[in-house]
Formats: sequence, structure tokens, C-alpha cells
Amino acid sequence: MSHSLSIEQNPTGYRYSVEPFLLAHFVEPEPAQRVLEVGTGCGILPLLLTSREPKLDISAVEIQESLVRIAIRNVAQSGRTGICIHHADFLEMARDLPPSSFDWIISNPPYRKRKSGRINPDPEKAIARHELKLSLPTLIAAAAPLLKPHGKLVLAYPPLRREEWATELKCNGLAPRRRLIIHGHHDTEPRILIMEAMRAELCGRCEDQTLVMYNPDGSYTEPMQAIYERFDYSGRSHRLREK
Repeated sequence: MSHSLSIEQNPTGYRYSVEPFLLAHFVEPEPAQRVLEVGTGCGILPLLLTSREPKLDISAVEIQESLVRIAIRNVAQSGRTGICIHHADFLEMARDLPPSSFDWIISNPPYRKRKSGRINPDPEKAIARHELKLSLPTLIAAAAPLLKPHGKLVLAYPPLRREEWATELKCNGLAPRRRLIIHGHHDTEPRILIMEAMRAELCGRCEDQTLVMYNPDGSYTEPMQAIYERFDYSGRSHRLREK
């Protein structure tokens, strides 16, 4: 990158955590490929992706108008081209998109099922954290037809939903190809699972990698520090997303 990113966020509403950086590090888009992000929030993931590969064609969808306004400002301020922010419900938008449209579909979707845990009284946070507008089954079912023949679907979810995730992929003709298992510390259970899926007939054995974020003293491990440095972003998060 030629200069450090500066990302505006809502000071009181939903704020991103580490997942956009992990996703941007994990995916491998090539020049001129078409990327769809579902639930872009403030637009940080498209900006991180174009810091690595500026010649991408990115469509970023966000259902919340307050976040769309911020994402549009962030993209405009960055001067990046090739990023289009859409204010839309992805499930409705997907019905109007032609099949086999995207090389990559990426999402850091709501983690919690509708009836699990307390719903945040802040609507922006509630929609981002709970499956009020988009669930795991509906996301995968809507995304699968939009993938090109060799297209990849990349999602971030807590590991406790891995069996449900695998079932929904299989129901939609997809299978896991790569997984990144993220631990907060060496001696703790994994907190985040990032999975890349493709059409089942193209997948062999799934490749697993592990990432530990923090050293015992609370500092970043070398691999995690390298991820942040890769994007030259001064506003880096020092927390895992609230589950």
C-alpha cells in the first residue's frame, strides 16, 4: 500500500474486530476477478483486499443504511476504484443476479442464531450479531448459484457451528477446500473458523491451518503481527469479535 488506511466507524454502533483482517489474509483473489462481499459494514474488507490486489471488481452488500453511508465515505476517501457499495438485502439481491457471476463470495456474517442469547438493544449491533436478517442456511443457499464453476465461498463462523456449516454446504453442492482455525491463545479452544468451499467435485481433502493470535503476555504472536503489518493499518483491532 502507498499509505496507511484510515477507516471511519460508527462510534456507538457495530464496530468490526479482527475477522476482516483474517479474511483478507486468507483469500487469494487474482487481478480482474469478481468478488462479492455480503455484509460489508463500514467497507473495511474491500479496502483491505484492494490494498493487496488493486485490480479487483468488488461488489459489497450491506443491508443497514447507517453502515452503507459510512462504507461509501470510506471508499471515497481511500480513492480506490473497482469497489461498489450496494444498499440491499442480499437474499433479495441474489434473486436478481445472474448465475455464475463471482469468483469469490466472502462474508463475516452474524454468528448467533435468532433465539440464542440476548438480542442487543442497539439495532445496528443486533443485526450484525444475530441472524435477524440472514442465516447460515439462507446465506449458503443464495450464494452457491452465484459462484463461477471454480468460484470460492469463504465464510467466518465460530467452530461450534461447523457441523451445521458442513451440512449446508453439502446440501448446496459445495465442500470445504481450506480451513483456518483461529485460537486466541495456545492453550484455549478455537474461537473462529474460516472456511473456503468450492463445488464438491473439485475438492479433495480439506487443508487445515492453525493461527494463534496472542502470546501469554497478551502481545500478538509473530504470525498475527505479520497479518496486520501486511495491510499497514494503524487502527488495528486488539480484540476478538464478541460472540
